[in-house]
Amino acid sequence: MLALCKSALNMKPVLDAVVKLINTIRSRGLTHRQFRDFLQSVQYEYSDVLYYTKVRWLSAGCVFERVWQLKDDIVSFFHEKQCSAECEMLEDTEWLSDFAFFTDLLCHMNNLNVKMQGRNQFIDDIWAHLKALKLKLNLFAGQLAKNDLSHFSRLNSISSVYEEKLKNYEDGLKKLHFEFERRFQDFSAIQTELDIFTMPFNVNCEAVRSDLQLELIELQYNNHLKQSFLNMPKLEFYKSLSKVSFPNLISHAQKISAMFASSYICEQVFPTMNLERIISKVD
Repeated sequence: MLALCKSALNMKPVLDAVVKLINTIRSRGLTHRQFRDFLQSVQYEYSDVLYYTKVRWLSAGCVFERVWQLKDDIVSFFHEKQCSAECEMLEDTEWLSDFAFFTDLLCHMNNLNVKMQGRNQFIDDIWAHLKALKLKLNLFAGQLAKNDLSHFSRLNSISSVYEEKLKNYEDGLKKLHFEFERRFQDFSAIQTELDIFTMPFNVNCEAVRSDLQLELIELQYNNHLKQSFLNMPKLEFYKSLSKVSFPNLISHAQKISAMFASSYICEQVFPTMNLERIISKVD
């Protein structure tokens, strides 16, 4: 995700500057201790800045947020040490605008990441989160075109943001949306397959593969199974189906479940299935 933002939005210069600032504070023992003592002296909520790690892109959003919250204290600290050059970008309105924009955007991206975590995420859930983000990116771009910063609170706190900057952010969001479309186009290609799995009682039987049509009709007119579907986890529901009456629907559910980011749930519910064999058939 971070790589996508960096390539689509030219985020690297800001990220590099933030990482350099953090390293300046944390890598020098005396400076680090003095900074922590300084935060304690002003009774600040946070006692330190966070390290950034390239291993987890989520850390970038957390680091940006922490530095944003501490920016005034960081400036005061370096001024007291007569090292104002170390934090001069935090007093540059143009740089702060970029920093605020990326902090806001990474906050939205972090929210997506949190929603996609966990063992109970199905492929259709993941796709729903991605589609929602794409719509949000379109919304953000449209609002920035109207100078509406409703969903960019940090950027909105900057006293004056140049029109050219807002246009750059708008164009960047459009480019990010395009990159999402391009990189996740495979999801769109299997939308019908996902619909069969996630809402089998609503899908149009005439629009699905012929081997599933008759089974779907039987399923959709069975009120008992409809109630079970509403009350049971998806995979448990498909596991409960009769292998004699619904062999193809069960097979379809296994194929879709094999497309999890993690195979944990799939292996728990279908312990005898060969994941590699099924994944090879999804294509």
